Amino acid sequence: MPVNEITDLTLREYVYNDLQASPETAFDNVLKDHILKELLEIQTALKSLSEAAIQATDQEPPKPKKGMVRFNVLPWNALGNNSSGLVVYNGTAWVAV
Repeated sequence: MPVNEITDLTLREYVYNDLQASPETAFDNVLKDHILKELLEIQTALKSLSEAAIQATDQEPPKPKKGMVRFNVLPWNALGNNSSGLVVYNGTAWVAV
């Protein structure tokens, strides 16, 4: 089964894109659009890093993705045995690491 960025945890690398402008275009608008696009790419890359980081949490993430690792802290009872510890989401359930 291929990796799905919506359901599987993936890291997204940020790669700078060169500004493509020609003398015929309004440089101000091209520059503004380019900067906005680059900022959105950076935001997406940082969000993927945030999701991938191991975090201590007392509640399940709203949209867990396969491969997510969390340090389960009560009252979140990820394993159903009232214990705290590292858990990983396998796509259908949280399991102990």
